[in-house]
Amino acid sequence: MRNDDRRSYLPATRRNGAPQSCEPCRRSKQRCGHERPVCRRCAGKRIDGQCFYHPAPMSKRTSDQTNPPPVSSSRLTSQPTSNASSPGSLGSGRIFAPPLPEPHSALPGYLGSTSFTAVLTEHRNEIPFEPEDHPDPCPVLTVAPDRVQSGAEVLLFLYSFKHRQKLLNQFHLRTCNAIAPEVLVRATLASIERTFDEFDGHNLMPRLQKLATQIFRNTSRPMTSHPSMSVKEYCDSFTGENLRWEPIGNLFSIFGQQLVVTPDNDPEFSQGSDDPRAKDHLLEQVVVATTICINYCDEASSANEILAYLQYNDIMLRTQQYGDSNYQAWRRVGDLVATVYAVGLHTDGEEHTRPFFLRQWRKGCFISVFYLDKMQASFFGRPPLINYRYCTMVPPLDLSDDVIIEGGDALNKAISELDGNGWNTHGARYRITPSLLRFKMAICREQTLELALGTDQPQDLVQKTQEIKEKICDVWESTPDQIRYDRRKNDDFHDAFLTIVYMYLNYLYTCFLLQRTLIKYTNTGQEELCDISRQTLAIVINLTSARHPMVDLDRHYSWIALSYGLPAASVLLLELLHQSHNPGPHNVELPRSELIRNLSVFISVLSWVSRPGHGNHQACKEAEKKLSRILDQLLDPQPVPAEMVHDVTSGLSSFLDWSNSNAWDFNTEYFSTTDAFVQ
Repeated sequence: MRNDDRRSYLPATRRNGAPQSCEPCRRSKQRCGHERPVCRRCAGKRIDGQCFYHPAPMSKRTSDQTNPPPVSSSRLTSQPTSNASSPGSLGSGRIFAPPLPEPHSALPGYLGSTSFTAVLTEHRNEIPFEPEDHPDPCPVLTVAPDRVQSGAEVLLFLYSFKHRQKLLNQFHLRTCNAIAPEVLVRATLASIERTFDEFDGHNLMPRLQKLATQIFRNTSRPMTSHPSMSVKEYCDSFTGENLRWEPIGNLFSIFGQQLVVTPDNDPEFSQGSDDPRAKDHLLEQVVVATTICINYCDEASSANEILAYLQYNDIMLRTQQYGDSNYQAWRRVGDLVATVYAVGLHTDGEEHTRPFFLRQWRKGCFISVFYLDKMQASFFGRPPLINYRYCTMVPPLDLSDDVIIEGGDALNKAISELDGNGWNTHGARYRITPSLLRFKMAICREQTLELALGTDQPQDLVQKTQEIKEKICDVWESTPDQIRYDRRKNDDFHDAFLTIVYMYLNYLYTCFLLQRTLIKYTNTGQEELCDISRQTLAIVINLTSARHPMVDLDRHYSWIALSYGLPAASVLLLELLHQSHNPGPHNVELPRSELIRNLSVFISVLSWVSRPGHGNHQACKEAEKKLSRILDQLLDPQPVPAEMVHDVTSGLSSFLDWSNSNAWDFNTEYFSTTDAFVQ
């Protein structure tokens, strides 16, 4: 953060001109660091949840207002980084005021055919209801002073954030398949910029407090739509005078995702600052701000697709910041799925009440969440949270957002030009194009997980496996060339190309899981599994060798290494080791020298792909350590007594357990170690 940014975010002052102290420091009569939203002393003492700045600390309050009531840290605390306890760092976010009571205007959301209102809803045309002459007016939400102050501090941070426009531009220039349409995000920022331009710097905090009060009230109201609504009307429903916390939090999450890939030596964030971790500190504050906005939305009990955008982007940010195995990120997938069901994104029900562009964008939101759910389930080896059998599996059309917004003849023409598989025929990569392929493959992945994670062996396992394999092959073969990695290997490196590689790796990994399932129950298919693993490992090595000086993608690379490279490398290493302990002809013929070279390179990749302080660092280091030990045993085998050969073979059979997608146990008796592999 630049020096002028720090000056613009100075703490509030008391009447005598001295900086205001937080409540824990003031009550204990200790010197406060005055940093916001968490002071340095409270961060060092790890009492972030108690640190808040009361707007009128000396005013009389009743006994129950002296301190904010305690709230569950599991809901309000973000995962600390390895540097979170260092002075001045901000590793955890918390709410600054008592929880907001659920407003009377909160609606239950989507209600299906078994809901408590289903019978009356299905027969509403047969039952005459007298309209109410005087419907109950929507009560005006009263926002507590502490809540107003906390919201004003979040807005103050946004007001002082001088990189808003630059980060947003870089994000949309780099990202080819953002979940939220760019027009919605830019409308939010433009509205906020206009509001901030009206502030002249005088009486800033009172004006921010007034704005925060209005945002709280807006967020407590449900968003509505109608079939003839225009895009401008839709944007106006959550910006300007109707500004809500959902789009503000979405902005923060996007800023954070772009900061993650911004190099540490970027002059915009290092110029004029003596702190080498200036960018990291700013990123930590952005993560906290995102968390606070989500907490505000949770308490407002008003679900909508904008909230789903925010929750999705928050998960992306958290996995990049704290690691893919982070529990809070996993738990927030559950929150996101709850929003999807509550908003009705999983079904076409009541779609007639919305304009065409909104129907398309809601479908796009659903397929992105559906894909994310399957990737998380595969990574952890846990059941997916969304079951496709309860969803309307109709994806959006492969159209550009510009055409969808324009509508009319241009829209009709674009729809008529789609091919039989639903792809555009112009060779274009629109925002939704990669998501469509991900969605089609995610359906196959869920069917694969039913077999791989199921507790009972299906009677027709081989037939089902073959059907899924044929289905995903058909999906891949029908995919247009512009998003097929195996037909665009010579593309220059850029983020869109990285997305194409992701999709091809996803395709290979579904085939990988199918083969593992076959081996588990039938002990056949080892050769094809090794072929898939060889191909996957080669792609991962080539991908991680591609470096871009202006973009720091190490966090993305570490995810690729753990999700795809580690399973493939484990299969190949263990097969080589198995063959070395069982001399003689083998069913699987492997190019030993090629594999040892690639495996050595991959183990080296694990040593640098995630730097200290990154979320996946510990997992990569542990994987490197375990694979290195296996490779050492392969290259420099220790003599094994003849009477132990059977025990070794038995141990390796246990080690080659294909029961689920996370069964690479590096803590067997054969490879004993005191360090457990980080899941």
